[in-house]
Amino acid sequence: MKTRAEIEEEVVATISRAFNLPRERVTAEAHLIQDLDLDSIDAIDLAVQLEARVGVAPKGEDLRRLRTVGDVVSFVEKQLSSPNGSA
Repeated sequence: MKTRAEIEEEVVATISRAFNLPRERVTAEAHLIQDLDLDSIDAIDLAVQLEARVGVAPKGEDLRRLRTVGDVVSFVEKQLSSPNGSA
């Protein structure tokens, strides 16, 4: 089981690499749209990248609820800790 810090590191690395963003901009408080300039197409790409990197991806309504990097970390943490595995 990964710790929240390990999950956060993977999510930050994934976002930074996928969207060519400096790691210092990708903080837990960073808003995906307002701070990181991601759009709806980027959100879909992020889901694909997360699936490849950590094995879980937000879809549908879950994807629309994610506002910050911290929200993404919480989503991944919840999915990895659920008894059913990834959703």
